[in-house]
Amino acid sequence: MEKSINQSSNIPVMTLTDAFEAIKSVGRGESAPPAWAGKKVYIGEAAKRHWEGIETKSEGLDSFSKLYSDNKDLIAAIAKLNPDSIAALAKLVDREESNVSRTLGKLEKFGIVELVASAKGRTKRPTLVMEKVRFDLDLLTGKMSLAGVRRTARL
Repeated sequence: MEKSINQSSNIPVMTLTDAFEAIKSVGRGESAPPAWAGKKVYIGEAAKRHWEGIETKSEGLDSFSKLYSDNKDLIAAIAKLNPDSIAALAKLVDREESNVSRTLGKLEKFGIVELVASAKGRTKRPTLVMEKVRFDLDLLTGKMSLAGVRRTARL
């Protein structure tokens, strides 16, 4: 059951439970595929706000490509080692803390990482938000959009 529709892009917004129920209903043969089947769907208002808030520019693909290729080690360290601060991450990758902090800011703008405030003081913990990223480029307008798959919690 669709909860609301984003009028500007017509992308449905629904809860994960509603999406799963619709999929299971189709699988049981109880209903036809919903109108959103095979298309983009926002799971929750927070996802809608996040993805619609990302501004992409024509140079975005090039700058993201360079940012990623220069910082694969940084992204891998966040994913595998879960550092508890920017300083700890800087030590893990043997870089200056100020450099790591600037790079994390750029990765945060792309929605790849999130800097989570610590309960103790001004320390921020870098967390990987996206596991996969896809750029869609409209060759006629030059407009790009960024799509990603949220990282699942690791227990």
